Amino acid sequence: MIHIWATVHVEDVQHFIGVFSTIGAHVRRQHGGQRSWLFTVPEQANQLRVLFEWESRESFDAFLADTEVRATMQSSGTIGRPDFLFLEALADLPA
Repeated sequence: MIHIWATVHVEDVQHFIGVFSTIGAHVRRQHGGQRSWLFTVPEQANQLRVLFEWESRESFDAFLADTEVRATMQSSGTIGRPDFLFLEALADLPA
């Protein structure tokens, strides 16, 4: 299991959420996506952050290589290519 922190710039947040939560979710599941959390950035209305939980780096790389993914990102109003940061869990601590 890996986690990926993505920075995404979008044209319209609500439109992006509509595509991300439907077509995007379907494609992510096909490629090993487990969960995702979507965050806004205060005072940067068109910048979103996404935390993904994925089964493996290889399955995430296959996801990015899929032409359907590029088409889905384009239809969602994503501006440019998202920036991805790969995270390694260090500890799971209680609150």
